[in-house]
Amino acid sequence: MKAAVFHAANQPMTIEEVAVNKPGPREVLLRTAFAGLCHSDLHFIEGLYPIAT
Repeated sequence: MKAAVFHAANQPMTIEEVAVNKPGPREVLLRTAFAGLCHSDLHFIEGLYPIAT
């Protein structure tokens, strides 16, 4: 499955293939066509907010 992956602040996100396990009991896997983004998410990407490690 493809995913936009954040590796480090001030670096572009990359589109990568990631492994996703099959859903277990009482779980579902959804196909997402669109997703929203909170403006504070951009602050993390820009390095304005610290990221806990």
